[in-house]
Amino acid sequence: MTSNPTVLVVEDEESFIEALQIGLKREGFKVEVARDGMQALEMFDRVNPDLILLDVMLPKMSGIDVCR
Repeated sequence: MTSNPTVLVVEDEESFIEALQIGLKREGFKVEVARDGMQALEMFDRVNPDLILLDVMLPKMSGIDVCR
């Protein structure tokens, strides 16, 4: 049995989060959400995502800094 790929969505706009969750879940992805850059870093090792969708303009730490 294979598990669904996990996507970590890093986004602070609730409407974007909801739209991404609907679309990704419909396609069979497991979706985890971080609402700021610091939370994304904290979740990264725990979630071990297959893909990260990362907003650039985030509170606490920018998406650029998260990538660094």
